[in-house]
Order: sequence, then C-alpha cells, then structure tokens
Amino acid sequence: MMENIKVAIKVRPFIKREKDENLPIQWSVHGNSIVAIDAKLRKRSDGFDRVFDASATNENVFSTIVKPIVDAAVNGFNGTVCAYGQTSSGKTYTMIGTSKEPGIIPLAVDHIFDAVANTPEREFSLRVSYFEIYNERVNDLLSENVVELKMYKDTNDQVFVKCTEKVANSPENVMIIMNEGNTNRRIGKTNMNECSSRSHTIFRITIESREAEADSDGATQVAQLNLVDLAGSARARQTGATGVRFKEGCHINWSLSTLAFVIKRLSESQGAQRYINFRDSKLTRLLQTSLGGNAITAIICTVTPAALNETRRTLSFASKARNIKNKPQVNEVMSDGVLMKRYANQINEMKAELEQAKRAGPTEFLETEVLRAKMQEMDRINRYLEKCIKMLQARIVNDDSRNNA
Repeated sequence: MMENIKVAIKVRPFIKREKDENLPIQWSVHGNSIVAIDAKLRKRSDGFDRVFDASATNENVFSTIVKPIVDAAVNGFNGTVCAYGQTSSGKTYTMIGTSKEPGIIPLAVDHIFDAVANTPEREFSLRVSYFEIYNERVNDLLSENVVELKMYKDTNDQVFVKCTEKVANSPENVMIIMNEGNTNRRIGKTNMNECSSRSHTIFRITIESREAEADSDGATQVAQLNLVDLAGSARARQTGATGVRFKEGCHINWSLSTLAFVIKRLSESQGAQRYINFRDSKLTRLLQTSLGGNAITAIICTVTPAALNETRRTLSFASKARNIKNKPQVNEVMSDGVLMKRYANQINEMKAELEQAKRAGPTEFLETEVLRAKMQEMDRINRYLEKCIKMLQARIVNDDSRNNA
C-alpha cells in the first residue's frame, strides 16, 4: 500500500511581541490554501490536506490529522507526527500544549488508552521513550544522567537507538514520564522566543499487541508512534544569538536544511530509483523510516501570519513533503514456532476446502487442483522451516559442547 505523507498548515494567532511591533498580517487562509495578502507577492496557491486558521484548536488538529495515525498504530502500523516551522511559530504548543489546551501528545496518549480499552480481543503492552537531538548528539531524556545514545541498524537496515524505555500503565503515568523528560530538554531564550527549543525531540510510544485467545497463532504486532517536536529555524540576526546560542542555532539550521534537502530529493524521485542520502544528519537518519518508508506520516507546519519570507519557506517545504509516498504495512514479529503454526493452520484450512471442493463434484475440478497446488507449496515451506530449526538446534548443542569442553 502506497500512501502520501499528510501535510497540514496551522496558523497561530498574533503573539504579544508581534502586536507590540504593530506588524501587518501577511497571509490569509482560503479553504485548504494559504495565500499572501499582497497580490504582487503571490507566486502560487498551494493546496494542502488541511489548513487551520488562527481560531483552530489543538483538538481540531488532532481529530482531523493525527487521530487516524494513532488508530493505525494501535492496529500495528508505524506512525509519525512531526511539527515543523520557524522559531516561535507554535510547534511545541501544538505538540505539548497547556493544561487548558492539551497538545497532540497528551491527546494521542488519551486516545491510545481509550482504543486499548475498546479492543478486548487483543492484549496490549505499551512502552515510552523520549530523546533529543542536540548539537548532533542524541541524548536520552529519561536517563538520570542524560547520556548520549549511539545509533545502530537492525536486520532490516533501519536505524535505531538503545534508550530508556518505561512501561506505560495509564495516561497520567505517561504524562508524568514525559514531564520528567521535559525537565532535561534544552531550552533557551532568544529575541524571538522566551522559551526556545534548542533541540529536536522525539517522544516515542511503542505499542505491542497479540490476540487474547489462547489458540491464536501467537503473532505479535509491534508499532512505533513517533511524536516529533522539531526545533525552529531562524537566522542569527533575528534571534540575536551569540556564543552557545549561536552554535546551537547553526546545528539546528544544518539539520533542518538537511531534512529539507532530503524532502526535496524524495519529492522529485517518486517512482524512480535514486539514492537519497539520509546520513548527513542524525535527524534524517532517525526519521528515515518515516520519510518514504514503512510508516504513516503527517507533518504539521506551523506558521505566523506576520512573517512573509519565513512562512513562504515553510510552505515550500510543506508542498514538497506532500508529494512523498510511504509504504506502510502491519509490523508482525513471529518466532519460527509461531510461523510454522500459522502455516500449519493455513494447510489445515486448505485441506478442508479441498475436501469440500471434492464433494461439490467435477465442476469444481480446476479450483480443486489450484487449491491442491497451493497446499503442497505451503506444506513444502513448513517442512523446510522444520528442517532449518533442527539444524539451528543441533548447531547450538554443538557450540555448547565445545564451550563446556
């Protein structure tokens, strides 16, 4: 299944600084498009999956854009929701929110536990992790010492980090864990934002489930829901950054530029075999699965109506991202024994169908022969798996004997 990345634009209201400076409104929303008010400055009007004006709430964004991804994650699909935009455009407010207006993360957590409660036919296990990318270092926000994390590749060539994972028992428990991690986030003051995020953060919820029935085939679905709050792009002259803040800004802008380049290349290469370099930044490596890979992804681009050029750059990024196609699929983990059990069940079902086809008479002969061929192939695969397991077991025994000799 191929699916385009969903892209939404969220316009925030004017903030105090913009009102004090008496800045003009530069952009207006028309349906699912956003255009420059000055007709002479309009280049084109890009359409998006959804454009939320300044009156929209986080709940509006969640129910329209994010909820389908959370539902898919509960059903075994990887999902990613990412907030992108210039500094002070409302990314963290959108993702985390406040006690009066919860953001995407707390709304997603509540919905997951509601979905689990309404799915009694499956048994669930939930775990959460929280890490940041700060100055090209991946830090574990749930570790007492905020240790730097190394990056690894799994057997499917996917990048991952070994970070602290905590079992999630309730929405309240998850929010306590997230708030613990937030105390370790890199926050700093700039001219544009009193509490500017100085790192990219990924709050990850791992959802495992299996059928509750004892005689089920035992396959476990394992999905990861990544909730990403990117640091904002800004020029040094705008933020007044010097020293440490200047260095942080350089790393932020570099990783966001790399992300924009990857997005551009992916949007241009759909349907063509072209090498995409994800290795130039830690951010793009960690988001590789979410960009053209095995995930259902949405990008929420936050903008301010007071900024002409910065909002235009964000919209350009958004229009390219919307062209990217992902290939999401249910993630199942099966042991050799579980795999053989599933094949055995399929063979038994085919045998029953074969007997039924025989009793139906000669008119079903062709279908019967096709079914017989399928059953023979399944039986061959089952015998091959049994042989592989016996060989592995013998090798383990021999290795143990040598080690104990």
